[in-house]
Amino acid sequence: MQANERRNVKRKALHVEGKNKGMVDEGDFQRMKQEMTKYDAEREVVIKRSRDIQKLSKQAIFSLHRKDVVKASKQIEDALAAAKEIEPVVQANPTLRGGSFSSALEEYAEAVIFRHYLSHGELISSQEENVNMCNIDEYLGGVLDFTGELNRFAIARATLRDLEEVERCRDLVETLMGVFLQFDLRNGSLRKKYDALKYTLKKLENTLYELSLTNAGLVTKPEEIEVPEVKMDNGAED
Repeated sequence: MQANERRNVKRKALHVEGKNKGMVDEGDFQRMKQEMTKYDAEREVVIKRSRDIQKLSKQAIFSLHRKDVVKASKQIEDALAAAKEIEPVVQANPTLRGGSFSSALEEYAEAVIFRHYLSHGELISSQEENVNMCNIDEYLGGVLDFTGELNRFAIARATLRDLEEVERCRDLVETLMGVFLQFDLRNGSLRKKYDALKYTLKKLENTLYELSLTNAGLVTKPEEIEVPEVKMDNGAED
């Protein structure tokens, strides 16, 4: 009895299959499935390599603060090589650019901009070969992040009483503040970074003011503080 029921079910299924054949292009769905599988695999590659780009760029910035330009340049070159490796995949699938890859390129741009400033004392153009693979948002994000590193650099120079260099850092950030005022930035990461720029400028102005007072002798320097001589009472009796 059960065997007969199974045969009947199978017969009905074949009948339905034959009846509905041609209503759905299953090959088309199979193609879409393959494309989705390929996209997911490429997405994983982009995310993984983007982490490498971001890590190398952060390491390069750290090396630059430690004045190890040779090491920083090697890290920047490795980051660029990783970016170029996955760039064709991103170009073929533009939706893969946002997120991990775009954030990694911002970090990369920041490292290149910082290195260029330390070498030339100016902001690198977005058209330069080292950063022209970044789009406008990525380059601008890198510039805004760079001002934070510039503030750290200025503080380090202030400890050495390098008034000229601190002034140069302040002037650059002040100029960027004026430039970014021309942009109508939407609410988003760029807007948040721009809002932080005014605080960076204020910090630099405070650092410059304090350094100017120190250099003018209006603030007592630590090494100039006189320590009163303490006379020890040996407890000797008269």
